[in-house]
Amino acid sequence: MNKTRILIITLALCWIAIATFVSADSIAVSGITVDSIIQDSVEVASLTTTDEIPASSALYPMSAERKAKMASYSSFKSMWRFVEFFLGLATLSILLFTGLSARFRNWAKKLGPKFFVLWGMVALILLADYILNLPFHIYRSFIVENDYGFMNQTFIEWFSEDLLGLALGLIFAVIPAWFLYDLINKTRKWWLYFSLGSIPFVVLLIVLVPVFIMPMFNKFEPLEDKVLEQKLLTLAESVGIENPDLFQVNASKQTTKVNAYVTGMFGSKRIVLTDNIIHNFTHEEIEFVMGHEMGHYVMNHMWHGLAMAIAFLMFCFWITSRTIGGVITKFKARFKFESLGDIASLPLILIFISVLSFIGQPITNGFSRYNEHQSDVYGMEVTTVSGEAAATAFDKLSVFNLSDPDPGDLAEFWFYSHPMIKKRIEFVRSYRR
Repeated sequence: MNKTRILIITLALCWIAIATFVSADSIAVSGITVDSIIQDSVEVASLTTTDEIPASSALYPMSAERKAKMASYSSFKSMWRFVEFFLGLATLSILLFTGLSARFRNWAKKLGPKFFVLWGMVALILLADYILNLPFHIYRSFIVENDYGFMNQTFIEWFSEDLLGLALGLIFAVIPAWFLYDLINKTRKWWLYFSLGSIPFVVLLIVLVPVFIMPMFNKFEPLEDKVLEQKLLTLAESVGIENPDLFQVNASKQTTKVNAYVTGMFGSKRIVLTDNIIHNFTHEEIEFVMGHEMGHYVMNHMWHGLAMAIAFLMFCFWITSRTIGGVITKFKARFKFESLGDIASLPLILIFISVLSFIGQPITNGFSRYNEHQSDVYGMEVTTVSGEAAATAFDKLSVFNLSDPDPGDLAEFWFYSHPMIKKRIEFVRSYRR
């Protein structure tokens, strides 16, 4: 990401982030799954129709120059996680302590009906956050990605997609915000009802996003390599997945990174290969990758992820409900609002959720790493792929995505949603069916 802004800048994007977490289980090795549905689409290149040998690549095996790039990129990402977090807090703090949030509320009140007042308020917060962070966002998501050779778009193409993501946020932001403030002004247990009430909404997002939102950024179509398609269909049927929806996506129009994932629920569930991975991996390596993804599918990891996300959201809002009142009382003169039920409190709520989410990453990422390891085991168990071929698949993911295979235990513990690649390679090489 994705990559990507970790900070939840509106409640709508918070919901979308949850939907992404539970619906886009990636086998990527960077510690980040498929990134924001809106801002960061997955990445790919051209297709191979050979049975086993992909087109030659200038990137693999890894050269000394690319190894140096990997070290530099990994170091940058580690640093940027903190920079991005504190930039987000700074932006929201500016909106609060300058009284700008309260001014936005007053402007929004001119819109008339309460629903449109809230929509206007959320839109102003989202736009202000976007504008204040735009230079940093351009630097991280376009300039840095371009410098490291990932970007396949011109600035205009990239920026157009980014604005489309912003527009989607503006459209959907009001729904959870309306629900939240309606509950805050009616009951002290708003944190409980909001979290539980989120379940059908998030499920709806998971169902709709793969079908209606993701195709706005990329083209999804059946696999062109029919030999590979038949192998994957046979594999799917062997594990009880009847007539799976297999897609290839033209993510190469955005980036050179490789990826694969499973997304959606019910009728919208689909297993997706990016064209870069098709181009650069052998059929055997892809079989392992898809065995892993089918593991997510068969073991219901999307539902487990949904339960985990809702539980964590509930905890965050409970802590917020118990502590935010004192902050409002202390700074009400600066904030220019006196109660949590005032819609001008939105940036403060987002600060609390952002801080708690950052602190809670070891919990959510630990849960994700457990699921990813389960799927690694599943991929080895249900395919006939050798441990060496599976290890090569992981190694290629590391090389193509410039993902440090050994970032250190602390970095893995706090930031990585997938086990570090070094451990995954050691596991598949030593695994005995």
